[in-house]
Order: sequence, then C-alpha cells, then structure tokens
Amino acid sequence: MLSKQEQYKYTLFIFLIVFTYFWNIWLNDIWNPNEGYYAEAVREMFESGNFIDIYYNYEHRFNKPPLTYWLVASSCFLFGINEFAIRLPIVLLGLGSLFFTYKIAQLLFDNIRISLFSAFIMSFPLQFVSNTRYATPEVPLTFFFTLTLYLFLKWYKTNKIKYLYLSYIALGLTVLTKGFPYIIVIGGIIIVFLFIESNYNVKDWWNKFVKLKIWIGLPIVIVIGFWWYVYSYLKYGDLFWNVYYKETLGRAFGNKHKLLTLKSLTYYFNVILWGFLPYSLTAYFVVVNYIKQVRKFAFLFSWIFVMLFIFTISKGKLPTYIIQMFPALSIFIAYAIVNLSLEGWRKHVYNFTFLIQTLILVIATFLLIYFIHLDYLYYIFAIFPILYMIRYKDTKLAPFVSALVLFLVFVISGLVKIEKYRPYDEIGKAVKESFVSRDIPFFLEGKILFNLPFYIERKVHMEVPVSKILNIKSEKLVLVRDKYLNLFNNYETLWKGKIYKGHSEAKFAKFLSAIIKAENGDLSEFEDYTLIHVLR
Repeated sequence: MLSKQEQYKYTLFIFLIVFTYFWNIWLNDIWNPNEGYYAEAVREMFESGNFIDIYYNYEHRFNKPPLTYWLVASSCFLFGINEFAIRLPIVLLGLGSLFFTYKIAQLLFDNIRISLFSAFIMSFPLQFVSNTRYATPEVPLTFFFTLTLYLFLKWYKTNKIKYLYLSYIALGLTVLTKGFPYIIVIGGIIIVFLFIESNYNVKDWWNKFVKLKIWIGLPIVIVIGFWWYVYSYLKYGDLFWNVYYKETLGRAFGNKHKLLTLKSLTYYFNVILWGFLPYSLTAYFVVVNYIKQVRKFAFLFSWIFVMLFIFTISKGKLPTYIIQMFPALSIFIAYAIVNLSLEGWRKHVYNFTFLIQTLILVIATFLLIYFIHLDYLYYIFAIFPILYMIRYKDTKLAPFVSALVLFLVFVISGLVKIEKYRPYDEIGKAVKESFVSRDIPFFLEGKILFNLPFYIERKVHMEVPVSKILNIKSEKLVLVRDKYLNLFNNYETLWKGKIYKGHSEAKFAKFLSAIIKAENGDLSEFEDYTLIHVLR
C-alpha cells in the first residue's frame, strides 16, 4: 500500500505527465519531413472523400499502412484539420502506452510501486516522448504492440480465451499500423517466452504453443491487418508492391549493409544509450544484473532479446525501430528500484547510474534555458530535481523528475522560441490570401519541404532548379532563394522570410543548434526566401 504522502506525490507526477504530453501540441507548425506526409495525406483524404487510397502531394503513397492516417483523420473529423487534431490521437496513444506498461507490470509482479514506476520511467525516454509530439506511426505502433503483449499475458495468467482472441485483434491492428514484419517480432517474443516458461522442454513448449490456437488467430490477424495490402495490390499491382517491398522486405534483407559489422551489431546498444535517457545506463546495469535469472523474468528477457536480435540482423536500421522495447526496459528498472539490494562496488555503480543521468538532464535544462534565452526564472525550476533528491532522499526517481522538468520547460517555452524560425503557416496564409487559382503551379526552388503542401493546399513541385522554373513561361507561384530573385521579371511579392537550410527538422539536435546560433545573431543556417507570383 502507498502512504498518503506517496499518493499525493505520485498523483502530482501523473498530472504533470499528462500536462506535459498535451501542452502546446497545437502550437508548432507541422514538422518537416515525416509529419508532413501524414498531415497532408489526411487533408487530401477530406478533399477527395477517399479514405482508403492514400495520396501525398496528389501522388500515391504506399509506404505505410493506413491505420495512423485513419486515426488522425478521425480526430480531424471531430476537431477540424489543424495541428491540434492531427497530434491528438498520437498523444492519447502515447499515454495509452504508459497505461499498458503499467498493466503489464501489474500482471507480472502485482506491486503498485513497480507498476507506477514502470509508467513513470516509460513516460520520458528521449526517443519515445519526442515522437508523441508529432504524427507518425511510431507511437501508435508502440501502443498496439504493447496492447498485444498485454492481452497475451492476460490470457496466459488467467486462461480466459477472450483475451487470447483480443490479442490477435490487437496484433492485426499492429500490422495495419506498421506492417506484417511485426507478426514475426511479436510472435518471436511469445514463442521464446513459452520456451523459457517450459523450462526449455520442447514437448512442454509444444503443448503451450498449441493452446495459442494460431489456426484461429492468424486468420483474424490476416483479415484485420492484410486486407489493405491485398486491396492495394489488386488495384495498383506492381506500382504498390515495388514501393511497399522497399519499405519492408527491402529494408530487412536489402544490400545496404552486406555484412554484419561491429558497428551494425552494436547499433541499437548505442541507440538505447541516448534514446532511453534518462534511464539508459540503469537499463544496462539492471539487465546484466538479472541475466542469471532468465526464468524469473522470462517475459521481459524475451521481449528485449528477440527485438534486439531481429533488428540487429536486419540490414536496414533506424533508431525508431527499437522504441517498442522501452516498456520492457521500464518494467525491469521499476522492479529493480523496488527490490534490488546490492552491496559493495556494485551498489555504488548502481546508484551512480541514477545520479549521473539526473545531473546530465539538469545540465541539459540549464543549457536549454541559457542558449535559447528563456526567462531567468526557469533556472529556479531547473534545480528542482536536486531539491527533490535532498527532500525525499530519493535518487531512483530523480532521473524521471529531471526529465519531467526538462520537457516541461521545453514544451512551455522552448517550443515557442523554436516556432519563430518555422514560417510554413505564414507561407500558406500568403498563398491563400493572394487568391491565386489552384490551377497555377507552385514551384519550390532548390529545397524540399514536405509540410508545405499542407499549408498551401495545392501540389508543390519541390527542389526544382531555377533554370527549369525560368523556362516555364506561364503564370506561376515560386518560393525562391533571394540570390535568384533578380532573374525573374513581372512578379508580385507575397512573402519574404528565412527558411532553415537543413533537409530535416527530425535531426533535432542539428536543428536546435541552428536555432541557438540564430538566437545569438548567427543566421548562417537559414536562407532568405521570397514567395513570388509570376504573372504572364
């Protein structure tokens, strides 16, 4: 049971988590590039009335299954096509992922502190929480992935068949979110778990495996998860398959990395190091510490090692592929916080992991406040994790508190500063207020901005050389760098401003570095652009 003081404290933590997840999700323009695909595809769904065939920039987009698009479209149906509605389902599914992390911990250990700490730890890993701020499939995938494993575990613990069938439904939705390879990933986790649970006895494992009733479950998964693939292939043939093959089997078995090198074998260990902050160092320590107790922690070890194995041997690698492992790591650490008792140097190393990660994030908060010139009062806020450790003599949750403070500062004021350097809605407003016919082509010179079609609500011809634009003698809209402006005649200016030089804002550290430079007077990472309406 929790004491009254703990109840008040943890209730406050839950409130602050929810507040941080929701606050200012409406503020920022659609991010470039990934969110631009989903926002514009949904806008075009409403424009065309076709919610099955996915288009981006008025061209077919087969790269990902449709469930994330439909979730965003459902929100837009209720709240209009805007930034808040586009991100709302992502935030809700992010919070849902925390809830099912809590529920899995509850099933495994039946301890309220372990369950709560699991959700707290899961709430602010750098990779996960950053993905809750914009519309991409990573958070929906984490939600349905975690839901599938929760329902399976619920069936395994209670032997109630309804949970098994619900887990197959959830697996079908997982496939409809990101693709059929996740049948292999989740299936691998379950198969290895059952093998460990059977004490490595093949006969006992087979008896458990038969109870999965895959002859019933797989058809459920296929009906829910594969119908869109069948539909798209029957309608578009190789046009669909060539794109989708490249996104799935091509990434897994392509020739990008012909051999497994040391770099590729350690790739995800490095990703976890930064992506699972503020508990990555602790995660390494805890997993190694419990490695001799595989049987006791069969579900968590199966989850972690199967994902590491599959994505390590896969030829294509992206940091986001490992996010769905974070619930398992969070539960492992929560268990250790409540139960792990150490002596000697191992105790000091264990405690040091909490302290150093807390200090790293406190310093990061100070640097954020300093470099983007936030109000000095935030410095008082930034030292709160240190005060928390002193007041409660609690180093174990201090990394969580430090991450909470960092992201609170970031979403309340950091995002406001960043938005000064993102003029996409201004460009869209200028185009709409010009009342230039939508039949007039729009050219973006020398750059790709995947979020621009959403704001100007028309097709954008991107990264077009200025020479080609000049050869088109008809009326046109052109977003062009100022250094080429003197090449155009007979035009009216609709907008002038600066645009980030980099290709992707998703490389956020680099983007933030450019903004820090700009805040200190160095605008070298931004280029002067002018939007012109070239007349006949």
